[in-house]
Order: sequence, then structure tokens, then C-alpha cells
Amino acid sequence: MTIMNNRDALLEIRIENIPARFVISAEEQMKKHAAELLAAANLRCERIEAFGTYKRLVLYISGVPVKTGEKIEKAYGPAARLLKDEKGAFTPQAAGFARSRGTTPDKLGVEALPNKGEVLFFETRIPGRPSVKVLAEIFPQIIGRLQFPKNMVWEATRFRFARPIRSLLALYGDKPVAFSAAGIKAGRVTVGLSAKGSRQLRITAAEKYFKTLDHANVIVKDAERLETLVREVERLSKRMKLAIEADPELLNENLYLVEYPVCVVAGYSQDFLKLPHELVHLVMKKQLKFFTVKDQDGALQPYFVGVRDGVSKGQRNVEEGFRNVLEARFRDAIFFYARDLDIPLADFDTKLAAITFQKKLGTMADKTGRVQKLAAWLCESCGGEVNADEAAAAARHVYSDLTSNVVREFTELQGVMGYYYAKNAGLGEKVARAVGEFYWPVSAKSPLPSSGEGAMVSLAGKLDTLAADFSLGMIPSGSEDPHGLRRQALGAVRIVLERGFRLNLKLAVEAAFSNLPSGAAGEPAGRLMDFIWQRAEAVFTEEGFRFDEVKAVREFFLASGDLPDCRDRIKGINALRGNQDFAGIAMAFKRAKNILRQAKAPLNGLPEESSFEKDEERALYSGIRAMSGRLKARIESRDYAKGLSEMLSIKGSLDNFFEKVMVMAEDPKVRENRLNLVKSIVDLFEGVADLSQLQ
Repeated sequence: MTIMNNRDALLEIRIENIPARFVISAEEQMKKHAAELLAAANLRCERIEAFGTYKRLVLYISGVPVKTGEKIEKAYGPAARLLKDEKGAFTPQAAGFARSRGTTPDKLGVEALPNKGEVLFFETRIPGRPSVKVLAEIFPQIIGRLQFPKNMVWEATRFRFARPIRSLLALYGDKPVAFSAAGIKAGRVTVGLSAKGSRQLRITAAEKYFKTLDHANVIVKDAERLETLVREVERLSKRMKLAIEADPELLNENLYLVEYPVCVVAGYSQDFLKLPHELVHLVMKKQLKFFTVKDQDGALQPYFVGVRDGVSKGQRNVEEGFRNVLEARFRDAIFFYARDLDIPLADFDTKLAAITFQKKLGTMADKTGRVQKLAAWLCESCGGEVNADEAAAAARHVYSDLTSNVVREFTELQGVMGYYYAKNAGLGEKVARAVGEFYWPVSAKSPLPSSGEGAMVSLAGKLDTLAADFSLGMIPSGSEDPHGLRRQALGAVRIVLERGFRLNLKLAVEAAFSNLPSGAAGEPAGRLMDFIWQRAEAVFTEEGFRFDEVKAVREFFLASGDLPDCRDRIKGINALRGNQDFAGIAMAFKRAKNILRQAKAPLNGLPEESSFEKDEERALYSGIRAMSGRLKARIESRDYAKGLSEMLSIKGSLDNFFEKVMVMAEDPKVRENRLNLVKSIVDLFEGVADLSQLQ
């Protein structure tokens, strides 16, 4: 609820056309700087909002009182014992402190401070200042603090800003806030929609700003402008009885290209539908910011939707202009695509020798050879799960499209165009699809390659890239990951897990390193395995497993590289997690492991039953022998939940052993035999998981 006499404050920075990414960042910065500066000035408000278009940045502060709050400042001086001397007169120290504060010693107070004891202080009450004057100090500071990826200098004071500032509007209620920035004095005048001549508008009060701009066909608020755009798209879609592909990214791009969105629909020649649909979509979305149109079955239709800034005369001219620009781009695309289709696929491959992958690691032709070799190794290791011949055929051409005319012009289509060129070369749908899906998955949630052969080739490419960068020490740190290695590793993990490949990733990583010009590398290979495991941890925890359950199988992965096996082990732990006896077994295992760690004794033998002195030792040993066979059978069948259940059979004898037997006996032979018994427990349990990691 607005308190009586509170008014709203407004700052509008009108600028030349500014990129969308600059606007979004500036809005957040304005809110942050406003909050900090208002707090420092002791000026309250109810809400701080920021809005932006490609022509203006707006800060709106609601519920600002007429004055800042009264401030009380305390100044501390010498120790309280120095207020007066033994005769009762004020000391020179007290008089000097009082004088420095513009008062007399009799007005000083005494306050106890931590670590200082009692000291003299003087309290000053600073009355509130008119908000309009405070805002006149704050607004230019906010403008000066805004940071942009690129700045311009355009006027005599050499003020730096993303684009030249053309006017400043600043109000507190109906009062102008007087200040200057970039050689421009703030006033109460702005302009309306540029498409209607940028008519000057006089804003009589901050509270009337949005309505005045709205009447002049400028929707300042981002959310309202987006709502208008979405409504326009939906209206057109219903009218056309077709689906307009209004993805959020493209909607947001258009949001910051206009101040009053109006959709324009136009058609284009059916001939352009002969282009790959991904190419059509890219030309429209990336280059022209147009929306593609499909029918209810998802088939591309010869229409597009562009967004113009406001309604004015000459709508037909706008449609014609949009169409001419689009068709010019499409003609270029058809020219490049037609030339590519006339080039044999082998010629594309030959040109890869002229593209450097990495100075120390050769060309893209060399990389293609490594991917082929690693893909063959992976197929063989999977024991016939995929068609090795089809995988090999795809691996030969996964980078071919890098030398094509289309990909040189539209780099985002690498891989995508490979599918069309492979199909044009007669490689068959399955092989061509594997080529086209080589870079999949491209994100944490995006689809995997649709075939096992495509997945295997994609995995080979990812492992080669990871091994190459790790061999050169190019390992991501912090938020830095210029080559997208985290994404590559996550893709590899997802392929193995979701495809269920029974594959030793440790050997696969070593094979990838051995293919590099520098040969195999022990330490980098180990670091890469750990890097891959970090991505696997993220996948497992997202599936709902607890962090300590995942951590319990880390060593298995580093040793075997078998991710599906690790998942089975985690599932087994998770299934028994709620069992109290299992929790007890986990605690006993942790205790056993700690005993071995503290003993630091080299143990390489089995416990000798004849050397046992206590019944608890014999009972535990007997239980282990009876259970170990059943446990090993469960491990071989990967039924880890039942394997862990088998362990529960020795819980009673294990508890009795730890309760009544001193493992670290004084007699060396007895101690070693008991330690070997403890070690046999640890070895047995570690065949399933490192239960000491459970918390």
C-alpha cells in the first residue's frame, strides 16, 4: 500500500538502437545500483523496477517519500575517564573532541564499546533531505555505473556508453530531477514510436509515464510487450490454421527489436522448400529473426512471420520488403547447397587435410582417422551390439561437411548438412542419419543419436576430443570451458548409460590417448576418467540417488570404466538403504576399514582357522565362508541388491566379533591373523561397494 505523500521516481535513458543482450544486462544493473545507492542515502522505496527496449532504458522506483529518513551518527572520542580531571574540570582531550564535533564537552555522552571500554561520544541528528535532490545525485551515478560488453564515445565529455544517449527524462512525482550526464540535461520530454515519427511527448508526472507512452504506441514494460507479441502470433496462427514456430529464444530476440510488436505474414516460393528444412529455419531465425510456419503434421509451409515496429501505412510495402530480403538469402542458400550436391563426398574428405584441428594434433583429416580407429575399437569391445560396418561407413564422413559451402556460410549446421550430403552420396538412411547425429546430444536433455551405430561413432568423436585436450593440459577450470569439454563428457556418459553399452571406458580412454600423435598418457588419462566420473555423478544424482550412494561406487568406475554396472550397484545400495540391519553392516564395514588403515600392516594372507582363540572369531569366519559363495554369484549376475542382502547374514557374528574380540592383540601372530580376518570382510564387501562412504 502506498503511504500518503509518497511519489514515484522515474529515469529514462533514450539511446540509439542497442542489442538485446545489452538491454537485459542493463535492466539488472540498474535495479542493483539503485537499491545500493538508495540504501546508502537512507531513502526508502516500495519497489524498484527496470524496463528496456532497443531505444530506451527505464528505471521506475515506486513509493518514494518526500524526504530521506533522519539519520543519527555517532562519533567516538577518547576514553571516558578523560572527560574531567581530578578537579572536576573538562580535560583538554574532551574539549578538543567536542570542538571537532562543533559542540561543548557538557554535551558529550559515555558509551561502553567492546574491547575498548567506556569512551566519550557525540550524537548528531542529520535531518532528512528532499528526495528530489537526492535523486539528482543518484541518477547520474546509476547511468555512469552501467557496464556493457562494448562502449562508444561520441561527445565532448567523452562519456562512455553502449550507444549514444539522445535524451534523459527524470522525474520525482511531477517534479523534474535536475542533473546532467554525457553533456545532456535531464528534462521531462521523451518521444513516441519511431515508426510514427518519434513525436515529442511531455511527461507531466512519473505516475503518468507508462500510460502516456502506451497512447503513443510504445509498450515500455518487457512483460507486456512479450504478451502482446505472443497474442499476435497466436491470433495469426488461428487465422492461418497453421502452426507458427514461436520458440522462446526467437520471441525474446524480437521483443527487443521493437517497441510495439506487430506481426506481418507473407509467403515465399515453393522452390525454397527443396532446401533442407534446418537450413530454411536457420536463415529465417538466425539471420532474419522470422518465424517459420508448419502444418499440423509438422511439415514446413511456404510462409513466414516477421515482426515490425508498430502499425503504419504501407503494410504491403513492409511485406514486400520482408519477402525480398528473405528470398535473397534463400537464393544464396540454394546456390551454395546446389554446388555442394554436385561435389563427391570423397572430395569433401580430401579437403579436411587443409583444416587444422590443433597444431600439435594434426588436421581434421587426422582427427577423422582417429575417430574411425576408435569407433572400430568400441564396436569390437561391445561384442556385436552394433553393426561395425555401418559405424565405420559413418565414421569416415562425420567431418566431411566442414568443407562444404553451406557450412562455411552457416557454421551452426555442421553435422546437420552431413546427413544430406551422405544421403546424396547413396550411403543409405541409417548411415546418413548416424553422420547427421554425430554431435548429439548437444545439451543435457537433448536426444541421443537414434541408432546404436550413430551413438558409437558419436562416442568415439567425444572421447577423441576429450583425450586431445587433456593431453595438452587444456582442462576446464572454474566456469571456463572454451571447448565445451563438460558437454562432451556428459554426452559420452549419457550415450553409455542410456544405450546400456557394456563398455570399459577406462580402456576406451586409454585407446583414445594411444591414437594421439603423442601416444598414451598415464596421468592425463587418469584425470580424464575422473572428469568423466564428475559428469556421471551429476547424472546419477539427477536420477534421484543420494550423493554418498554414488560416491560409494567411484573406485569401481575408475577401475572398470563400466557405467551401467556402477548404476546397478547404486540401485542395489539404494534399495537396501532403509534397512536398519544394512545401516549396521555399513557402520561395521567402516569400522573394519578404519582398523586396517590404522594398523598400517602389510597383509597378504588369509586368516588361519586353527589360530583362532575365541568363538566369536570362528563364528565370523564360518559365516563369511558360508556367505561368500552366494555373494560372488550375485555379483557375477549383477544382482547387487540381493548381494548386499546376503551380507546381512553375518551382521550378528560381525557385531559380536567387534564387541568381544580385541583385534590389535599384543601377540603379533594373533594380531595378524585377526587383521587378515578383518581384511577378508573388507575385500568381500568392496566387491560390491565402498560402504564406508555412506553417511
